[in-house]
Amino acid sequence: KNTGEITSYVFQGTELIKTGPVPNFWRAPTDNDFGWGMPRRLGIWRDAAAKRTVDKVTVNKINSREIQINVATTLPTARAKYYTTYRIFGSGDIIINNSFEPANTNLPEMPRFGMKMTLPAEFENITWYGRGPHENYWDRKTGAAVGVYSGKVMDQYHPYIRPQENGNKTDIRWIALTNDKSMGLIAVGLPLLSISALPFKDEDFDPGPEKRQRHTYHVKKRDLITLKLDYKQMGVGGDTSWGDRARAHPEYRLPVKGYSYSFILRPYARSMGKISAVARSRIPG
Repeated sequence: KNTGEITSYVFQGTELIKTGPVPNFWRAPTDNDFGWGMPRRLGIWRDAAAKRTVDKVTVNKINSREIQINVATTLPTARAKYYTTYRIFGSGDIIINNSFEPANTNLPEMPRFGMKMTLPAEFENITWYGRGPHENYWDRKTGAAVGVYSGKVMDQYHPYIRPQENGNKTDIRWIALTNDKSMGLIAVGLPLLSISALPFKDEDFDPGPEKRQRHTYHVKKRDLITLKLDYKQMGVGGDTSWGDRARAHPEYRLPVKGYSYSFILRPYARSMGKISAVARSRIPG
């Protein structure tokens, strides 16, 4: 209640999460980002989520099948309000809605608007319905066809010579992370998400405000999976790799204004049927 976060999500005796989901506005800077000074120019978003303060948490029983939790948060660094609503159903489904309301729109754009969470490392099998199979971004996705793809979480990692943002997927209808017993977690976009799932933490790819000459061998697989479920992440740009022409075009940016998006978290077991059918199913009741 102090943080407004889900602390446990157990299904059939299995814990599905380690931490989160929590607001997320930052990305590990790419080479292009350093080229146009993104870490400095958008720096207010780096710690915007970490420095948030919870103003109020209310819990309401809607009926015998649904409980609603409302979390009101202040983002001091961005001078904004952030609201999260959790609709928790007896089926185990959770509908999460996030809203961002700035007091001042005269701020630099957001690198991303979304949430991140961590899962136990056993959920290493990924299936998604969206663009793939390779990484793709808002302004780099026409070569990634929409379809159903599957693989290992580790294989979504793109080992750039200098560690940076990688592994994103766009236009996601749903994503599932499962263990070798075919149990796990499904996230369903309402309607679409931008996602990534990697066995690393953000700090493994983020050198901080200054570009440092780190290499892929500095990045070690962790005993967890970081899952990001975004409304959107700004484009990667790259007309050149220096100056403002390295920046994403204006239509692929997230200017500061009101935003809202929703998704469903849904537990999954093989006995429930095919992942695709479960992802499409309606919430009972």
